[in-house]
Order: sequence, then C-alpha cells, then structure tokens
Amino acid sequence: MQASKSNRSPHAGYAECAGLLLILSMPLGAQTPPGEVTVREETPTFQSSVSLVRVPVVVRDKQGHAVGALRKEDFQLADHGKPQYISQFSLEGSAVPKPAAQAPAQLAVPGEPAAAQPKFVAPTRFVAYVFDDFHLKMEDLMSVRQAALKHIEHGIPPEERIALLELSGRVQTQFTDDVEKFRAALMKVMPVTGRHFYPPVNRFQAMFFRDFSDDVPGATGPLAVQTMLVHDCLNVTYGAADFAKGDLSMASAETYADDANAFRGFNDVVRLMSGMPGDRVMVLVSPGMYVSSELKDRYDDLINRAVRAGVVVNTLDARGVYVVDAASELAGCGGLGPDTLRAVEQYYRQEGVVNSLFLTDLAQATGGASAAQNDFQAEFDRLATPPEFIYYLGFYPQELKPDGKFHEIKVKLPTAKGLTLTARKGYWAPSRDEDAAATATREIGEAVFSRDEVHDLPIDIHTEFYKTTAWDAKATVVSHLDLRRLPLRKQDDRNRDDVTVVCAVFDRNGNFVKGSQSVVEIRLKDESVESRHARAVTLHHEFDLKSGDYLVRVVARDAEGKQMAAVNGVVEIP
Repeated sequence: MQASKSNRSPHAGYAECAGLLLILSMPLGAQTPPGEVTVREETPTFQSSVSLVRVPVVVRDKQGHAVGALRKEDFQLADHGKPQYISQFSLEGSAVPKPAAQAPAQLAVPGEPAAAQPKFVAPTRFVAYVFDDFHLKMEDLMSVRQAALKHIEHGIPPEERIALLELSGRVQTQFTDDVEKFRAALMKVMPVTGRHFYPPVNRFQAMFFRDFSDDVPGATGPLAVQTMLVHDCLNVTYGAADFAKGDLSMASAETYADDANAFRGFNDVVRLMSGMPGDRVMVLVSPGMYVSSELKDRYDDLINRAVRAGVVVNTLDARGVYVVDAASELAGCGGLGPDTLRAVEQYYRQEGVVNSLFLTDLAQATGGASAAQNDFQAEFDRLATPPEFIYYLGFYPQELKPDGKFHEIKVKLPTAKGLTLTARKGYWAPSRDEDAAATATREIGEAVFSRDEVHDLPIDIHTEFYKTTAWDAKATVVSHLDLRRLPLRKQDDRNRDDVTVVCAVFDRNGNFVKGSQSVVEIRLKDESVESRHARAVTLHHEFDLKSGDYLVRVVARDAEGKQMAAVNGVVEIP
C-alpha cells in the first residue's frame, strides 16, 4: 500500500470517504482529555441553495474578443437594485492556465516503484446537446447532424463530459467522454412524425387559431386564410370553412401536445443536469416554437428551473438563415391564387419571427447565447466551447427575504470603456424561512454539487488505497482539520464549535455514486486551547470502490463562523 502525499497547501486537498474514524493529532505526543472532541455520523441530505449566488460574466472588447485582465474592483454588482459585496471572485475559461494536477493515490508493489499512470482529469464542465425532435424537420436535421458530427471530430476536452438527448426521450446518451457512443446516438436522432394535413396547416397559424379563435377580422384571420387554401387546393367551395376549421382544430391539438411534451422534456434535461458537479451548459438544437397562452406558465417554469439549477441554455436555430417560400411549403397544391399565397406566406413569416424570439429569449433568460447562421459547425464550436475568459462573481444576498420572488442581477463595469458584458440575469429567493440547520444543509448541498474550491477552513488531505481483489479496492482518505483557526464560542467552561464534513464521490462522468456526512463536536477546555494541545483533528474516511476513476468532493462547514472548505480531487484505481 502506498500513500500519495498532498502537494497542496494546508488549505486544500482531495478526498473520498465513507465510514469515518476519528483520531486526534497532537504535537510531540500531547493528548487531549477525553470528551473534548467527538464525532457524530449522520445521513447526508444534499439540497441546492441560493445562499451563495454565483454569477458568470463574460466581458468582450469591440472586436468581440473575451477580456481576461479585469480585477474584482472593476465590477459592480446589484441585487434588485441594491449594491452587493463580491465575496468570491475567480477567473476561468479555456485560455486560463490550469494548475498542475495532484497525483492520485497509486497501488505500490513491494520492492518496486509505483507504475506511472495517466492522470485522470476530473470533469468540470457538462455539455448536453439537446435535439428538439418535436419541432425539427428532416431537412433541417440532416444539416445540423452533419455539422454536429464534424464538430465532435475535434474530440472531447479531458475536463468536459457531453450528453446527447432528444426532448422526446427516445434517444438518451448520458454524460460521457466516449466520442463513438455520442456519434452512434446522434445518428439515431429523428423528428417525431405527426399527422400530415392536406392542404398543409402552418403550426403557428393553428396555435394562433387555438389562442384567439377567429377574432382576427378580414381575410387575414387563421380560419379565413385556411379556408382560402382549402378552396384553391381542393377546388372546394361548399363546406370549405368547415373543412378548414376541422384541420386547424386537429393541427392545433397535435401541436399543443408536441409543445407540452417538449417542455416536459426540457424539465427532464434540467433535472438531469442539476446534479452534475460543475458548469452546466445545454446546447438546444431547434427551429423554435410559438408559446401559446396555455403554455406560458410552463415556459416561465422552465426558465425558473434552469436558472435555479445553474443551467445555461445556448440555442442553435436549426433553420439557419433562410428565405420564406410559401410556394415550396405548399408543394403539390395546385391552383393557388396570388391572394392565397400572400396570406399563407404571412403566417410563415410570422412563424419565423416568433420562433426566433423563443430561441433568443430562452438563451438570454438563462445567461446563454443564441445562433442563427448557416455555418452550423462553427456555431456548434462556439456554443459548446467556453469563452477564453469567464469571471465568476459570488455574493451572499443581504437581508434576503424568503418570499420566493425573482431577484434581478445587474453587473456593471463603471470604469471600463468600450467593453460589453453578458451575465446571469437573476435568481429566485427561497419561499420560506429557514432555521440555521436548514440553511447549513442547503449551503453544504450547493457546495457538494459545485466545482468551486473554497479555503476558509484549513484542511490538509492525502489518500491511500489497496486492492482487495483484481477489481475491488479499499480506499482511505486522511483529512487534517486545524482547530487553531476555528472561531470557537465560549460557553461555561468549554470552547465550542461544530464542523460538518461531507464527502461525495462521483464517477468519471460526474454521476453521483455515494456520500457520507459527519459532525465533529469540539468542546475544548481553556487549558487545551491555551497550551495548543488541541492542534488538529484527523479524520480517516474509507470505503470500498471498484476499479475505475472517481471524482471526489469534500466539503466542511463550521457552525460558529459559518466558514467553509470545499476541495476537489480524483482517485484512480487500476
């Protein structure tokens, strides 16, 4: 068995954990009297939180290049118009140098040096390519699919995992770094086939009819236009209005069902992504849609869910840049008069406008970007690749009321000229009061499913493991918590604090495997504090793992100072 020593400072490290054993670490053999430090194991309950609001910001110059030379002092941030203190500030992105990876624990053969192994890079970015198969047309799908295949030829960056999903759920490839698996799933993506109407019925026209019946006067109403189309295409005069009304009713019912199912699929994707430990990006491939009055609440709910879960939605218009040609849409329909053609074309134009607005609004509302160009490969590359520089501003909302209301975030660069920025639009406040324990649970849960490292508490960690069978191993993590840095509270004759330590293990693709939680109860007497006998607490975490690569997340939070430590790492078991 070989231990891999930590090369980090006492403020960082990496770990994996299960059953906890507490050992007290003292200088020069000193002992802390019994009962002054104890440990209590608990069942972890992970929840998301808005206690810390994380705001990604991309700043660009006049040429559109991302800027990476700004400091925290250059930014101003407001929540509901109230200035906020930026408590966390970091710069990330594809152009930011990555710190050297710490070597994972390795199995040593007695008498021989440990074999060098390729270092597993823990994923920090999760990109879901989502195809709107309820609205995609086959001709559009062929173009974007070919572009996606070329885009993926670049390979998958080691810190990234990708998934391919259809909104219908028929094709689902969970997050992976397997390019071939992604490529095979992509070839299975197909539009959902619906009923074919003759004469054709424009989807927007049908939903407009569902929303407003035929309140639009004159010859531009949806029923009037469809009646003209029935008359010209089928050479029907008597009963043309009834025929047209029947088609509009059936088409609107089918379209509504597709739209409702699409929103259900959206929510499923957001729910899947909310549990991934890192940045979450959805690349939605869709021609867009018209959100009817009956579905506006579902649309708002989708945006709320994505914002709460930190999912950025980038949208790619599968139609690209195109010219409306109603005649081609009505191919096979002879006898069209110019008035009918103009009236029908009006709805196809309006459909294009509202569909584009849907894609743009969805992206902007979640802090994403939208694209509507014919170079689909370039757009895939742009939407799926993180900017060269991304600033992450973190703040704790002051006097946050549990009213469940949306809080608009404004980020400014008051002294920077000629620069533009895009940032997260806002967040949702909790809907009820929380006690201190509930708040702590929410903050810890948010930290567990993040990738941010926090070093408020001093923790030093190293790992070791040994194989029990050819495919199994027992891994151990030793975590040292320095008690001298804790804000102890004096009560009676004791100096008190409680530190909650949570360990979470994810597989190589970011899927949660297991977790454990313990509370270290510190009740030091004055003489122990003054003599520095109680110097550190050492926690041994161990559990059984199969051979493979694991992402590890260790989070600690103390009750008195509400300080946190959050550290990342990997464990490779051959």
